[in-house]
Amino acid sequence: MSALTYAPSPTPDDFTEASANATAPAWSFLTRLGFRLAFCYCLLYALFCGNATLWEAIPFGAGDAISGWLAWPFRHAAQWVGQHWLHLTGIGAKLHGGGSGDRALDWVAMFLMMATALTATLLWTAIAETRPTPARAYPRLFFWMRFILRLALGYAMLSYGMVKLFPLQMAPPSLAVLNEPLGNTSPMTMLWTLIGLNPWYEMICGAAEVLGGTLLLFRRTALVGTLLTVFLTTNIVLYNFCFDVPVKIYAAHLLLISLVLLVPSVESLWAYFILHRPTLPVDRWTRPARRFGLRIETVVTAVVFVLVAGQGAFDLGQSYVHQRDSMAHPGPLTGVWHVDAASLNGQPKPVLTNDGYPLTDLVLEPTGRTMLRATDGALYRAGTKIDDKKHTLSLGINGNRVTYAIAQPDTAHLLLTPTDKDAKTASTLALTRVPVPAHYPLLERGFHFVNEWGLER
Repeated sequence: MSALTYAPSPTPDDFTEASANATAPAWSFLTRLGFRLAFCYCLLYALFCGNATLWEAIPFGAGDAISGWLAWPFRHAAQWVGQHWLHLTGIGAKLHGGGSGDRALDWVAMFLMMATALTATLLWTAIAETRPTPARAYPRLFFWMRFILRLALGYAMLSYGMVKLFPLQMAPPSLAVLNEPLGNTSPMTMLWTLIGLNPWYEMICGAAEVLGGTLLLFRRTALVGTLLTVFLTTNIVLYNFCFDVPVKIYAAHLLLISLVLLVPSVESLWAYFILHRPTLPVDRWTRPARRFGLRIETVVTAVVFVLVAGQGAFDLGQSYVHQRDSMAHPGPLTGVWHVDAASLNGQPKPVLTNDGYPLTDLVLEPTGRTMLRATDGALYRAGTKIDDKKHTLSLGINGNRVTYAIAQPDTAHLLLTPTDKDAKTASTLALTRVPVPAHYPLLERGFHFVNEWGLER
């Protein structure tokens, strides 16, 4: 048998700024066009979408502010286009909170990004292809594009993975859902409840996402990290589309970016796994032109990983400990409270939820979270903070926060009166505790190695 020999992979010292373009094979026109479009659109979305962007790795709130500033132009342009060109009306015509990433204006903003990227691609192509000596390849731009996309995708996977590794994204089944007829629940609520029912499953999913994000950050493991991320994001996209989870746009873009990162390696993967031929991974296209570029890559990768893993683990760990403490020692107000009356200055004035429907029930969960039910039957997430020393409850609904003084004539009734600063605009709430079961078979079934039949009830 003849031995197979390979030429050694080039080292960073083999490359110089001048030789980078000269030694790179010329790309076809369609390849150059596709690269320009991928460069413009993927980087634009990854850095300007405003959802779990790489900027958020910057600590002390500065990253969140930068992410919001960069997303502002497209979001407000989308609002203007939606109102003046598409004639949107109602809640969908204005930017609002609520946790959805698939609002009407989110779709408009995405198409504006596409139009911007397409325009930039056409201008770039027109200028580049008419130059006396047009560039036939972009190895350096290709490296930096892949590097930024790897960081952005790795950060997103780490962020979403860690909030599952510390099982917080899908909380244990809430009182609001446990006391809802099964047929009334939404597909997303069913999915969230199923995953949150067993924290080990959620933690395993989170560990896989954290592993994929970590592997993506480092160049030597980026290929296997990309393959794992393609698998994981495909599953996320299926969840979001099949169960109507309102993060379809963002999930689809995570899959798109992972596929863009995988494209250069498809030929090598095909040759090795399908044709069973010896092959080398793509190497020349994944190195910077100078050793200085490698140092930048190493330092930035290490900083991002430390910030995300360290800061994220600390913050999420604290939140998880707080959730466990709340479940182990639920407060006296934990439960389902029905709103009997909401009044301001003696006149009825309902408290409105996210979609503008009056509040009917306030659910203070054992986990420390809060759910609201409105007259349309839907559940809405809210934020609460109870101060036992001051006897106050702070309730946040869709960005508006009101602090109430707590009065409890007996265990079955609750009176929430706005404090001085909110007394002129917020309603006083009179609530009655709704009796709920003390035990739920869904939470107590557990795991069984031996089953004579599958328990269904």
